[in-house]
Amino acid sequence: MRKLNILFFILITSITSVAQEFSAGPLLGTSFSQVDGDNFGGYNKVGINLGAFVSRTITEHWDIQLDIAYMQKGSREAPNPEKGKYDDYKIHLSYIQFPLVGRYQYKQFSAEGGLSVGTLLSSKEEIDGTPIGELPSHSVVPFQDIEWATIFGFNYHFTDKLWVNARWFYSINRIRIPYDGEIPVYNPKPHWISRKPGQYNNNFVVSLYYKFDKLL
Repeated sequence: MRKLNILFFILITSITSVAQEFSAGPLLGTSFSQVDGDNFGGYNKVGINLGAFVSRTITEHWDIQLDIAYMQKGSREAPNPEKGKYDDYKIHLSYIQFPLVGRYQYKQFSAEGGLSVGTLLSSKEEIDGTPIGELPSHSVVPFQDIEWATIFGFNYHFTDKLWVNARWFYSINRIRIPYDGEIPVYNPKPHWISRKPGQYNNNFVVSLYYKFDKLL
């Protein structure tokens, strides 16, 4: 019985000491998105980025951070009669996103990089407010359920607990295969040497982070 008590004490002490090395808090931001491969350009689709994070300090300058966030992405091409564009085209995508980054901090600035996996919650594609699937002679190609993306970002730390973050997310895998398999790869190419034709999320996210005290 005494041995069990000792083991239980060691286990609780170990968990507590590890938990004290972690910090957490909320995040709130704005996503500016486009979908590469839809023949439209510009980060015109604006959405929210809302969630929480947990981080752990590794060394004086290095830490790692995991977010869980609801993020809106997509594409938008607004009408422009002067250029002969009369349709209002939109892609609405909602994800639960899990970004994992490593971050190096120097004074009030830090840079980060990592990977993110997102689970698609909902998707809608429309022209002039009408879903594509309801238009004659238009077929809907579904979006992929899972998105993997690279992350590159920078931070400015107002204090130890409050900072602003700017990140660039870019899909590694296709979020949707080409219509009829004939959509060409756009130029210029991104930083991957080889890509398959299709559509890829491309978005910038600006967020505020607030860090609470240690978890325990």
